[in-house]
Amino acid sequence: MTPMKSLLSACALLALPAFLACGGGGSSTPPPPPTATGLAYTDPTSGSYKLVKNTASSGAHLVLDLVGPATGTAMGVSVTLTGDAKTTWVDIPAGGTTAVLLQNGSQFNLGTGTPIQKAKATGNVLQATVAQKAPTAEASLNGVLLRVALDLKANQGLAQGTALTLTAYNAKSQVLAGGALTPIAISVGTLKAQ
Repeated sequence: MTPMKSLLSACALLALPAFLACGGGGSSTPPPPPTATGLAYTDPTSGSYKLVKNTASSGAHLVLDLVGPATGTAMGVSVTLTGDAKTTWVDIPAGGTTAVLLQNGSQFNLGTGTPIQKAKATGNVLQATVAQKAPTAEASLNGVLLRVALDLKANQGLAQGTALTLTAYNAKSQVLAGGALTPIAISVGTLKAQ
């Protein structure tokens, strides 16, 4: 080894402890995860009545469809859904004033005049009903029955990937079929901050 290489090696060995002592070799604190600005939803994998993500959803605006079973008919449907306290029920067309919390799906014919279509949000609970008027024949349940939308409230400070709650109150979710109201079980997917 030449004298120059020996000198450089010795300097490097002497500098290493000083470098490690000032934190150069220690681990640094990882950056915080990105803050969530919207919602991510994964559809349920089973169930007769399912709450599924609509293709009109965006990162900031989650639109959900209630899809019925492959068989059966009804005159209408009513649902009660509870969103996480960090979410809010909103108009289906984004940016509205909560005047359009509910849209009819593709199955029920609401006829002319004033439709039987009503939604009310109280805190994080949404009650929504849509129905045909008599004497219309019952409609197939095999399709989208109604549509609702949910957004993440502003300035929640949640990390992306934080799990949020979304549930259906099945005792108050019903179909009107054969002249009677029958409770239905709605399968709900998983909701996360995104």
